[in-house]
Amino acid sequence: MMNKPLIRVLIVDDSVIFRNFLRGCLSNISNVEVVGAARDGVDALEKIKALRPDVVTLDMEMPRMNGMEVLAKLENRDNKFEIIVVTGSNSNDTERTLKALEAGAFDFVMKPTSSDKDPKVTLIKVLTEKIALAHRKLKGAARAARTPQRAPTRIEAQRQKIAQAKAGNSGGAIVKRPRTLKGRPDIVAIGSSTGGPKALHALFSELSANIPVPLVLTQHMPKLFLVSLAKRIDDVSSLACVVAGDGMELKPGVIHVAPGERHMEIVRSGGKLVVALTNGPKVHHCKPSVDPMFFSLAKLAPAVKVLSVVLTGMGADGAAGSLEIGNKGGHVIVQDEKSSVVWGMPGATAKMGAAHEILPLNLIDEAIMRFFVK
Repeated sequence: MMNKPLIRVLIVDDSVIFRNFLRGCLSNISNVEVVGAARDGVDALEKIKALRPDVVTLDMEMPRMNGMEVLAKLENRDNKFEIIVVTGSNSNDTERTLKALEAGAFDFVMKPTSSDKDPKVTLIKVLTEKIALAHRKLKGAARAARTPQRAPTRIEAQRQKIAQAKAGNSGGAIVKRPRTLKGRPDIVAIGSSTGGPKALHALFSELSANIPVPLVLTQHMPKLFLVSLAKRIDDVSSLACVVAGDGMELKPGVIHVAPGERHMEIVRSGGKLVVALTNGPKVHHCKPSVDPMFFSLAKLAPAVKVLSVVLTGMGADGAAGSLEIGNKGGHVIVQDEKSSVVWGMPGATAKMGAAHEILPLNLIDEAIMRFFVK
């Protein structure tokens, strides 16, 4: 059995107590080596250059240079390392964390609170998963950079055209299923996880206001972060964005975000589409989860036509729900691997054969709008 690759981690935090606590957590992860610790942003930049870590855990609130200023300095780091934000859970922390994710941080972990039964065990579990994903993304980018890019030969180009024709596709998007959605969708449903805040920022800042149907969104995040996320989307989008409440009627041209700690399902009530929040067990280890939302919409077919979108995220949440939406005559778009931070959710959807289109993030807004342009 091959040994896991060693992952070099630099800790950045102004609290010596938390630096030591974090070092203790990381020392329990077998393939992680803590190569150093920095007390503020200025110290971090110097140690990043000297120690060349694979992953940096970054505090947001520090003297001399805070986390956002560090990210600004590292904007052109050329995939040499990934950054995981370590954050608290108050409203200021959530706002800063979302800004950090939009600025290029890979993901975030929550600092333990007094309510955590075993904060060390909890943090070790989360760090193990997210550091491994960050390292995998880093190595994938390095392999891509080493692979020489060349134009396909004439025979290769012909084979590509044949493969596209067999797939029913004459353009750049890979069609996994033939289109079955007839006419205009009645609702647009979006699911996302790791890398989602940045992807959603990009998508909704480009999406036209001329969408005459409701939009619903499930993003894997804690409750307070989802409140901040909805506000940030509302600020950058020409569409309105709100946190959904139980019994809320869906409005055309409005993005309804699933709140934390509840699954969001969509039901019909009095001929209208309405939010139903449920308090069942986690699905795919998440609450809110994408699949409950997608399955609830599939149940409404054929009276309600659904356009679903699966964006970047780890795991397989949304794949089974997407398959059911497609089986009931809906249309499924997934983000492609190259533009995804983690090609878990969209990749699982594609591999299941549920996707009608696999597109780079910057083309998904156009693909959505095609359904509403006469």
